[in-house]
Amino acid sequence: MPHLTPLEIQKHDFSRKWKGFDPVEVESYLALVAEEMEELTRGNSELENRVRSLQEENAEHRERERILKETLVAAQRASEEIRGAATRQAELMIQEAQDSGERLTHNALQRAAEIEKAIHELKMHRFSLRLELQKMLELFGQVIENDREEDQRDRPLSYLTRKPEKGETVG
Repeated sequence: MPHLTPLEIQKHDFSRKWKGFDPVEVESYLALVAEEMEELTRGNSELENRVRSLQEENAEHRERERILKETLVAAQRASEEIRGAATRQAELMIQEAQDSGERLTHNALQRAAEIEKAIHELKMHRFSLRLELQKMLELFGQVIENDREEDQRDRPLSYLTRKPEKGETVG
């Protein structure tokens, strides 16, 4: 059936027959139907416009939803990457700190061993100097003792007096 418009209904001419319907009543009914049809067409047009508007709005919302989902996925991915990078950085810092601690401990132990060795060497040197000093003191003691003994032996000689011979002057 062809699509009728309100104007077509109003302009339609019916053929005249004898004993047909009252033309005024038919015309008035057709005018009423045309008005109803026009109102329905206008309402239908408004509804179609509203449907189109809602479809566009729905499409915009779907696009926003898609963008939000993509943004959320990208943010989650970025968050995981940042978390992973932070974890790797923290592990690296911990490893560096452990390595540094081990180096410091090793260096401290090595330095402590060097100091202990130096202390031992100084003690040995002190012991050696003490022995040398003790030997020197013993030697000096012996020299003093020998000098005393020599003094004792030389003393009687200094008390000897010689008599001058004739013609010698004591002087």
